[in-house]
Amino acid sequence: MAIADYSEPLTQLLALGECSLEGVRGWINYLALRLTEKDIPNLIRMATDSELYDLDAEVTEGWSPIHAWRALGQLRAKAAVLPLLHKMSEEEEFEGWCDWMSTDLPAVFGLVGAPAIPVLAEFLRDRTQVGWARMTAVDGLEAIAKQQPEVAAQCLEVVQEQLTHFAENEPDFNGCLIGVLVEFRVMEAVPLIERAFAARKVDEMFNGDWNEVQVSLGLKSRDEVPRRRFELRPTPLEDVMPSSSTGSSPASSQKQKSKSKAKRKQQSDARRKNCKKK
Repeated sequence: MAIADYSEPLTQLLALGECSLEGVRGWINYLALRLTEKDIPNLIRMATDSELYDLDAEVTEGWSPIHAWRALGQLRAKAAVLPLLHKMSEEEEFEGWCDWMSTDLPAVFGLVGAPAIPVLAEFLRDRTQVGWARMTAVDGLEAIAKQQPEVAAQCLEVVQEQLTHFAENEPDFNGCLIGVLVEFRVMEAVPLIERAFAARKVDEMFNGDWNEVQVSLGLKSRDEVPRRRFELRPTPLEDVMPSSSTGSSPASSQKQKSKSKAKRKQQSDARRKNCKKK
């Protein structure tokens, strides 16, 4: 969809410009811009518009997909959940965008709430989807569970079901799943979590090793498990900045880019503010 094809009130989003990662409370009130449910189809188009994704970060219109998906969250648009997840699966084509999406979209799904649960669950069952997008779906379930405790059990059931496939899952995906189960102290999942660690199928950068997880769950005391020290190596510049000569993806593999949520958030500002979006 060409930029010129957008009409009021969506044209306001094209002019808003740079966003910040302040969390939902720092988002502007998009409903005050007279956006309503009838605008949801066009907001989805804007939030997934390849022409907008390909603009430089210095171009005001280049920030409009972020404004669009935040507006969709405030409108509680269930219809936007799957298109946004599918857009994440194109992250190799739009390098740097999934940093913003992996940070913002869980909050968007949290605003959508319970209606998003079956959509997220179905997406997670599709093993052909990009791992980064599946991890964002897990984060979305966590956000819903925190905001709507009455449906938390439903969200955690989906997460635990995904961990039963730990042998086939990537270690970072298992780490993401276990992080949610530990956060909510899902004690019935403890035997499953232990089996995943025993199989060496868990990325320990997320929650530590099995002993650390037991401390987090209250199964062991800190006196029983001395705190481990991890050496965090600085991220090489080439892993953050895209090549100006070729425009190719700076990451050498999906596994490197999906190491942890913390690393994703740390890199997102630099990619969006200082680099051309891919």
